[in-house]
Amino acid sequence: MLRRDLVDDQHCQGVCFTVEDEEALAQAVALILIQEYSSAKAIFSETPVEDLGISIGADEIDDIVERRLKPIDVYHRDGFLFQLIMWLAAHVDATADDLVALPHAQASAKGQDCIVVHRAEGAVAAVSICEDKATENPRSTVRDEVWPEIQAYEAGGRRDELRSNIIATLGLGGVPADEAVVLVRGISWAGKRRYRVRVTVQKPRTKALFRGFKDLVAGPAEVRRGETMHLPELRAWMTQFAVKVENSLRSYAQQG
Repeated sequence: MLRRDLVDDQHCQGVCFTVEDEEALAQAVALILIQEYSSAKAIFSETPVEDLGISIGADEIDDIVERRLKPIDVYHRDGFLFQLIMWLAAHVDATADDLVALPHAQASAKGQDCIVVHRAEGAVAAVSICEDKATENPRSTVRDEVWPEIQAYEAGGRRDELRSNIIATLGLGGVPADEAVVLVRGISWAGKRRYRVRVTVQKPRTKALFRGFKDLVAGPAEVRRGETMHLPELRAWMTQFAVKVENSLRSYAQQG
């Protein structure tokens, strides 16, 4: 569905994603849109699943399509779809101890695009903060929009948001709320923050795309991940992909 390739990058741990099965990817994204997260992950991982037995009112499907797939601003649609695809991509190399936060329900949601909580021996070993950008200008977007965000995190900002998201994500893994609060309260933030910058590229990935990453975030390459998805015609691809997601969604509409 998505092929993951490691690439040589002097600035970060380089990862490239290539879409290999658009139909299956669209089905997985459609399932996310109706909060069938486990089924979406199963399809994404190509795990055989029986008939899902999902039936949703046609009016609800219409509402999702109009608000999520046919907004006035296609940039919001494209950014939102890219976030959902990257949520699936976060599970490609996730370990049994990793917890990926649930995706945002709307494109305009503020805060981290996603986080991944890395656990070890009953503690929070690290947190990956994800920044997702569906853009036709990847270098300027990374330099002018993403780097300032990371600089703010590295200066100690937005810890309240991170703590709240970590507590919620630990709950997904079955950690009781009170225990999660204690775990997060005990975090020493030094060395705990990792970053995944995920952008679309219309041309082959350049060596300068993530230049400046090492200047912002010290440490081994694994704390800095620069991920790209190659889409030669971004807007056109997203438009036809949205149609496939819509078709998949409508297959779950109640009959009669």
